[in-house]
Amino acid sequence: MLRQRHEIDEIGETMRPFSLERDRARASVLEFCELYRSRPIARNNLGMGFNHCFAAWFILRAMRPKVVVESGVWRGQSTWLIEQAVPDAEVIAIDPVPAARIYTSPRVRYETSDFSRLDWSQTDVANAVVFFDDHQNAYERLKDMLWLGFRHAIFEDNYPCGEGDFYSLRHLRAGFGHPHIQMSPASATAPRERLKRWMVEPLLRRLGPAQKMIVPPSRADRANLARHLAAYQEFPAVVLAERNNWGGSWAGAYEAVPPLFESQADVPGIETDLDLSYCYIAYVGLGSVSGDIMAA
Repeated sequence: MLRQRHEIDEIGETMRPFSLERDRARASVLEFCELYRSRPIARNNLGMGFNHCFAAWFILRAMRPKVVVESGVWRGQSTWLIEQAVPDAEVIAIDPVPAARIYTSPRVRYETSDFSRLDWSQTDVANAVVFFDDHQNAYERLKDMLWLGFRHAIFEDNYPCGEGDFYSLRHLRAGFGHPHIQMSPASATAPRERLKRWMVEPLLRRLGPAQKMIVPPSRADRANLARHLAAYQEFPAVVLAERNNWGGSWAGAYEAVPPLFESQADVPGIETDLDLSYCYIAYVGLGSVSGDIMAA
């Protein structure tokens, strides 16, 4: 089976890495705005907002995968979005807490085990996209993908250096690490987060690499990523809010890809009262494993 999948890769019958066409993206916004009005959850608190929903929808429509694996369902808005983008795709939705789900689809396969623990041997992984919105160590997720044979992923949360509750692609690419459970300065002053730093972090540091939550700065991680990375694309916001997710400016570590439109007034068909949060949602494409390794 492994050799067969490698031969399929060689003759070019699998999906190509995603490449952004900004003009095409801009032209698709009006169509998406009309679709977005029919979303099942008007206020998707703690879930994706308008900018990331558009990004996921556009990437999936462009790539047309046969399979979409969603790791992190929450209320189900993203599941609905995946169905709208690729209505013919097989969808596997994974979340350990299904009780939070509001939207449920009869055509979706739901799982509660972790992505890394499921049996993917009968899945067309070469023509699949994994959508990660599960707040897990992104480096470990990339390693899971390589081992299981997946090549394409969207990482919904991609925290900039100095922010976030897990080791993100941005942390990884910068060699920054993830030194605290929650890195945001604002969160670090909250009583519950301060308690975690005082009581939980020392235990995690004693556990060392086995626990994956506290990650020291690492050039090795960055180099290993570069060896396998075929494509990396931070998808731009349709329009950026005046302040970033943490209340500051879009400068320094918070700098973002230029948005598709300069202001909300320039966006055709957009609702006036929308969640315009943006956390550097990114597409990742991994290179194929060598033939010698596959034959071993």
